[in-house]
Amino acid sequence: MRWGRLAIVLLLFFCVFAMAQGKKVYAAVSKQIFITVEINGNYIKMDVQPYIANGRTYVPLRFVAEALGADVQWNQEEKKASVSCDDNNIEMFAGSNVILVNGEEQHIDTNIEIVDGRIMIPIRFIAENLGCSVEWDDLVFSVIIEKEGIEVPQEYIYEREYTDEDLIWLARIVNVEGGGLSLDVRLAIANVVLNRKESPRFPNSIYDVIFDTNYSVQFPPAHRPGFKEMVPSKECITSAKMALEGINNIGNALFFNNVPFKSRSVTLHKIIDGMYFYY
Repeated sequence: MRWGRLAIVLLLFFCVFAMAQGKKVYAAVSKQIFITVEINGNYIKMDVQPYIANGRTYVPLRFVAEALGADVQWNQEEKKASVSCDDNNIEMFAGSNVILVNGEEQHIDTNIEIVDGRIMIPIRFIAENLGCSVEWDDLVFSVIIEKEGIEVPQEYIYEREYTDEDLIWLARIVNVEGGGLSLDVRLAIANVVLNRKESPRFPNSIYDVIFDTNYSVQFPPAHRPGFKEMVPSKECITSAKMALEGINNIGNALFFNNVPFKSRSVTLHKIIDGMYFYY
């Protein structure tokens, strides 16, 4: 019992000491790859995030199929989804890799899955069988689907607040400022840029925040040769997209540095893996 009480006292002392030093105990973020589905130039709204498994990009069937003008029916007893569009009828079963296309049996190389009550299916298979062209943009994790003669219903359109260009610029600055550091640091750096974009003290676009010289050069690496042509790493794209999709681990912090600031005009918010973040 004595040792148990001593351990608790030491833990409490550590937490108080850490906060006294400006450090806050925080939970490390988990990596999330946000995959975008785009149909005829429209981003598609979904209530279950697409994901990559077994080398395939899975998407929720109903949202993508109905955005393409198809009718989707679900048979709970058989665990079967039926998709009808034009002259095509496709039937698939949860947990199976057998799919019936106009009555003919086809096999895909991975099973149909159910996640959070949604049928998840490899996007390329369903899109091509509905007469679409499909491309995968590996840089920004996007599925690009094109089909002539359809208009995506407004209810399926996701009004994304950033462009792929915004994503790439943000990933570039993350790459040069924290590319070799942890996901937590990369995410925090991305959020500093986004916080500045929303602050009246700084420009109101990601590009202009990065190249802002109003007070001084804000991000020196952005002004070095080659920055504007840089292809950011997948890790930095992932971090930037997480931030753009609303994952924030540093609140409203507007500044960061790898050594403490001497100025008293800023307040230390958090230290993450040796990087100092300030309000």
